Amino acid sequence: MAGITITAACINDFHGELFESGHALGCARLAALVRRIKAENPHTFVVFGGDNFRGDPVSEHLEGEPVLAFMKHLGVTMSAVGNHEFDFGMPMIRKWSRQGAFAFLAANVLDRRTGDVAEGLAPYGMIEVSGVKVAVIGLTGKDHLEQSHEDGETEHLLIADGAAEAEKWIARLKAGLDPRGKPDVYLALTHYGLKYAEDGATLIGEEAIELCRRVPDLAGVFTAHFHQFVSARINGVPVVQGGGAGRGIAFLHIRLTPDRCILEAVPQFLDFTGRTCEIPPDPEMERLMEAYRRRAMETLGVVVARAEAALVHKSPETAAVDMEGTPLTGLAAEVIRRRTGRRIVLFYSGRMGTGLPEGDVTLYQLHKLLPFNDEIITMKLPGKELLRNLEHGMRTLRREGASPLAVGGLRIVADYDRPFGSRIESVRLEDGTPLEAGRHYDIAVDAFLASGGMGFDFSAGIDRTRSGVRIRDSIIEAVTETGRIPVVKPRNVRVKNKA
Repeated sequence: MAGITITAACINDFHGELFESGHALGCARLAALVRRIKAENPHTFVVFGGDNFRGDPVSEHLEGEPVLAFMKHLGVTMSAVGNHEFDFGMPMIRKWSRQGAFAFLAANVLDRRTGDVAEGLAPYGMIEVSGVKVAVIGLTGKDHLEQSHEDGETEHLLIADGAAEAEKWIARLKAGLDPRGKPDVYLALTHYGLKYAEDGATLIGEEAIELCRRVPDLAGVFTAHFHQFVSARINGVPVVQGGGAGRGIAFLHIRLTPDRCILEAVPQFLDFTGRTCEIPPDPEMERLMEAYRRRAMETLGVVVARAEAALVHKSPETAAVDMEGTPLTGLAAEVIRRRTGRRIVLFYSGRMGTGLPEGDVTLYQLHKLLPFNDEIITMKLPGKELLRNLEHGMRTLRREGASPLAVGGLRIVADYDRPFGSRIESVRLEDGTPLEAGRHYDIAVDAFLASGGMGFDFSAGIDRTRSGVRIRDSIIEAVTETGRIPVVKPRNVRVKNKA
């Protein structure tokens, strides 16, 4: 046989971006792009990098059916498990795998009770491309189980050392323990976060870097999670990431000799951000996605309220959220306070969408604004721990790479010029009483933060209770009752020198 170049193409962090937008190709144009790539090199196979379903409300409303149809159209047989797959619980993960006829790969997601890979997941996948056997080891990030879940299974799972698990399975494959034979190529399909630091050159991502250092048998590694475009080599191992939200694709091009020895592996990505018109849409996929849209909008297209003016939550230029809050954080905080009866409310503002236009507001727009229907957890938290979390939340996208904490029921004065972790000058209750370090305060916090998301720590909270209150459901109910969404910016947080 002649030498051959096989191509593994990965769509990571798709996030249910079914339709073309200002930045995303959408399913129809992505399908056309993949068809073009396969025409250029027929020895190409496609995988997904996790976080496949959570995003456009049409995907969630139809329980991922449009994404599954898209994956089938592309011939996808393997996907990594992203943190947002766990949002839906293990029963849904298994259901998607069955319906989509693909395997969720996660060698390091183990059942605590048995030590085996969790039910419904596979440690690796094997695909033969023109006579070349490719083993794909799946790995997911160690922090992906931090949130609380309700399926009754996730609490029994643990995320083990990915490099160790990859080494173990590669050793088994090399020993010929798979009936399909020994692989010629080993790849890692991960939902490990990897990103460039502010200098644009230094790579940050402990798990991905450690994997490349400890597992040199890998011909290449797909990364994800941070939605960046990355093409690099770590310890000689090619690593690549294809942005996210349907903006592009990542590739590993592997050139082999006639006897299937690897000559080289080249990482590459295609970034179509803002260039969607360069790829004509696939007509069949366009019709299919439009049918899904019509079906979902019978419910999601209902107008439930009217916005008195445009409500901007994130800057359209930078995606940053004002540290002093926005009309939408003020609305959310007030709704949560009313529903839980707690005086103090904390939630992470970065998980909200960009905002709402002036005029009629549909369920679709509210679901897009609030993609996570997090439950509210109530607890009593010591004042010193409350202050520490508030300090951690007084951050900016530009300096700390994250959005600020949204706060209700407290009056805060902070100084942007002071270093992160010591920006707060004063914290008082609404009646002017200073926050006391040794006193316990009744608070309401979203489950994402309560479980340690984004580095927050509420482990010192006592009397923790699941309230049954959901942020999105409660906001939709509140604005539906009044029929209006006011434009009132909160005034309880004042930040000096924030410009």
